[in-house]
Amino acid sequence: MVYFDERWITISWDEELQAVVAEWKGFAESKEFRAGLEAGLSLARKKMATRWLADTRRGPPSTQEDQQWTSQIWFPRLIAQGVRWMALVVPESAITRMSLKGIMTKVTSTDLTQAYFPDAESARIWLASVR
Repeated sequence: MVYFDERWITISWDEELQAVVAEWKGFAESKEFRAGLEAGLSLARKKMATRWLADTRRGPPSTQEDQQWTSQIWFPRLIAQGVRWMALVVPESAITRMSLKGIMTKVTSTDLTQAYFPDAESARIWLASVR
């Protein structure tokens, strides 16, 4: 079920996985980047999700401010909501990989298990296995 669909991201619910799926599609301004993450958080809250699949293959690089906002404000809210497992499909762009690393290295909560994958299928298999 598609919950939020814009030119830069699609947020959907995967019924089989019982997971929020965030598929980044391209460049996003700061307010768009944050709106996409907020839409995903809203869906996670609505569905009481414990799993999240972030397909960042075509994701945009993020500014230092957005990296800080994501790691210090958005992630604590996501974890407080109950998301415990996050599968990340690694970005194709080296710049976006550095942005993602800048965010994820600051997410130190032991309540969230992160795993990285080269493709969405591997990420799905892992998410289906976690309990």
